Amino acid sequence: MKKWFLYLALPFALAGCQGEPSEASQKESLETEVMALHDEAMADMSKIYRLRRNLTTLRDSLSAHTADTAVTSLLTRRIAQLEAADEAMMDWMRNYKAPDTLEHQQAMLYLQQENSKMARVKSLMDSTITNAQETYAQYEKK
Repeated sequence: MKKWFLYLALPFALAGCQGEPSEASQKESLETEVMALHDEAMADMSKIYRLRRNLTTLRDSLSAHTADTAVTSLLTRRIAQLEAADEAMMDWMRNYKAPDTLEHQQAMLYLQQENSKMARVKSLMDSTITNAQETYAQYEKK
């Protein structure tokens, strides 16, 4: 009977030993998540620069050859959106501070907020890049 009790109690004893992750590992995990989003967004910065240059060249070329102000206006808007996405990323990077000196709860709250901010920046960059690529593809051959 004692053997059966030991076999039944063993999984619970092992589960109890594993417990919750430490505060340091929780913080490290969340900080890694924030930095992973940052790294993904940084990889898109070259796309933003390239698209902004291409759209500016296209806009200047089209405005010199045609009087279609609607297309020129659209290209100008797309360029401004790319600049805004670029500035959002730069702004996040200027303001981010590693939470090394904060207490655990404060650090976790800060990292959660920064994760949300970075997710919004990444989403803005993705949608802006997509819109700019579509616009460029539509008008580059004209």
